[in-house]
Amino acid sequence: MIEIKDLSFNFENTNFFENINLSLKESCINVIIGPNGAGKTTLIKLIAGILKPDCGVIKSGKKMFYLPQKITYTGAITLYEYLTSIFFRKNWKWHITKNEKQKIFEIMQKLEIYDKKDITVEKLSAGELQKANIALGLLSEAEIFLLDEPTSNMDLINQVKVLDIIKKLSKNGITSVVILHDLNLAAFYGDYFIGINQERKIFSAGKKDFLKSEILKKIYNIDFKILNDNGSYNVQIIK
Repeated sequence: MIEIKDLSFNFENTNFFENINLSLKESCINVIIGPNGAGKTTLIKLIAGILKPDCGVIKSGKKMFYLPQKITYTGAITLYEYLTSIFFRKNWKWHITKNEKQKIFEIMQKLEIYDKKDITVEKLSAGELQKANIALGLLSEAEIFLLDEPTSNMDLINQVKVLDIIKKLSKNGITSVVILHDLNLAAFYGDYFIGINQERKIFSAGKKDFLKSEILKKIYNIDFKILNDNGSYNVQIIK
């Protein structure tokens, strides 16, 4: 479990977050939602340790894998070469081992990208690239995935495919913290929710207690209608 206690973060002489206390849930999908500029990416970077809080602590005790929203790829390398990079990040060596190579092939097959192993990364679709990035996380043996808008720039089919993979990971014990904008996809795949509004006030709860019109109103300042069909939620905007 990720525990955030009394966390404050100052940015450009402004209290960005102040005295945050959160408990993110283990082996499930924790979804962060909220309007642009509210601080979703800042929060996930604080959890990842990329940004340092002014005070407070973040405890997890587990290895994390952070996937930013934007990544610059070296176009001349193949998918296989891209995945081998994970084994060269900490220790300098001439080549990967036989076991490491086998592990790459097994994960590519699991994520259904093995047939793309010799394709250069600039020729991969957005969905294939995101599968490759998830493969990097699996190869790193991380137990917590921090994913900043992993479905951006994808069509609906690929969004569902990527979120299906993340859901399967949670069932295998991996904890995910995912920023999403589509509230209905969030409602379908999310287990625990963190909402941040423009005033950077944080709301958090499980699905049943979070997906309520009054909570979403406080986050987006928009009126919503929430339909609940035996635990299957549909979020509608009221005009």
